[in-house]
Amino acid sequence: MHAVDILDIFPATLLGFLVAFTLGAAFWALGLMLVSAVTPQKELALLRAGNLPTAIAFGGKAVGMVLPIAAVAGSAAGPLDQAIWCAVAVLVQLLAHLLLSALLQGRLRAEIEADEVGGGAVFIAFMQVGAGILNNACMAG
Repeated sequence: MHAVDILDIFPATLLGFLVAFTLGAAFWALGLMLVSAVTPQKELALLRAGNLPTAIAFGGKAVGMVLPIAAVAGSAAGPLDQAIWCAVAVLVQLLAHLLLSALLQGRLRAEIEADEVGGGAVFIAFMQVGAGILNNACMAG
């Protein structure tokens, strides 16, 4: 393929990129808002205040959620397929969040309230990233 051929198809490939990126970013943001909505703490306010346990746990959630969303963007058959699998990715990460919250029985909440990093924040961050990696591998096709 020559440079002229690449430039001829660029508008179509750019549009495909913009659609995939926008869908992925929207599901990532909506997924994080959904996870935050089921969290008893006001994570955004805590992040703005510099609460380190919140930053660690929420950062793990964010990375864990974007990994499968990124995998779907690269393997989806089209925008509808991408949207469906992004919704599945968000659901898996939400379930992982709820399971981890139940498993630790308030440990993270205590760390957040004390603004002291302990095992809860680090464990949740790593487990959310791990769930995202597994989810990514299963969705990458």
